[in-house]
Amino acid sequence: MQESRPQVIARYSGIIASIANGAIDEIEGIRREEGLVKYKFGLKMLKDRNVHVDIEDDLVIIDMFVDVDFGYSIPEVVCLLQEKIKAEVEAATKFKVKKINVNVANITFSEPRQ
Repeated sequence: MQESRPQVIARYSGIIASIANGAIDEIEGIRREEGLVKYKFGLKMLKDRNVHVDIEDDLVIIDMFVDVDFGYSIPEVVCLLQEKIKAEVEAATKFKVKKINVNVANITFSEPRQ
């Protein structure tokens, strides 16, 4: 039995969000956003998620919120993140990535990840 389009989109949205969060964990100098900015600007629709995926006509738009560790070049880590997510999403799914919007919410002054 064939699934309806909304069910397919919902399933793939979760997979793509998981790929994006996995990429955040692999890139040094960048972390998942802690939540302050989302609530301040009324983006409660994201709840505890820092990644929002929109799929339309087999094209994916990813909006994400991240924190960058102090001392890292924001353009460099964001570019690395975008390239990694694009490559992994296109390799793992049938979708093409149209856009990855990375919103840097905070600069963190914390200890390096281990």
